[in-house]
Amino acid sequence: MSEEGENIAIYIENESIANKEIVKSNLTDAVKNYVKKLLDKWNPDESDFIVLKVPQTISLNLPLSKELYKKVEKFGVKRVGNKAEVEIPTYEIIYSNRWMGEDMEADRFVVIMPYINDDVINQVVNNILSSLAPEGEEEGEEFLEE
Repeated sequence: MSEEGENIAIYIENESIANKEIVKSNLTDAVKNYVKKLLDKWNPDESDFIVLKVPQTISLNLPLSKELYKKVEKFGVKRVGNKAEVEIPTYEIIYSNRWMGEDMEADRFVVIMPYINDDVINQVVNNILSSLAPEGEEEGEEFLEE
């Protein structure tokens, strides 16, 4: 995706949103710039530095407004029952983590994705935090920002 758009960088610290920044550039340039910026915050003696491209499927209530549809149509909108599903390209830059056996605990990381709206941000952050939770721990609504 080479066109410039509005993306968002979401800083996550200890399973909470610490900060959000709007980034006006194409998505891959935004990711590369944040990788460079976060390398200075990374301590190689204590943590791995990991960049993941993990598309996130989000669910939107139908009908979609024209404005919302314009923002998501390029990602492929599918109707599933009475909802629309969209696969959002998402990058995770993990710069502070520790390993507990086979499981990784990410203390600080940045999620970079196209900016759609706050509901989409919350869905993506919840999905990512749930995927990073150790097996057996149920994560859920407590991640939603009010």
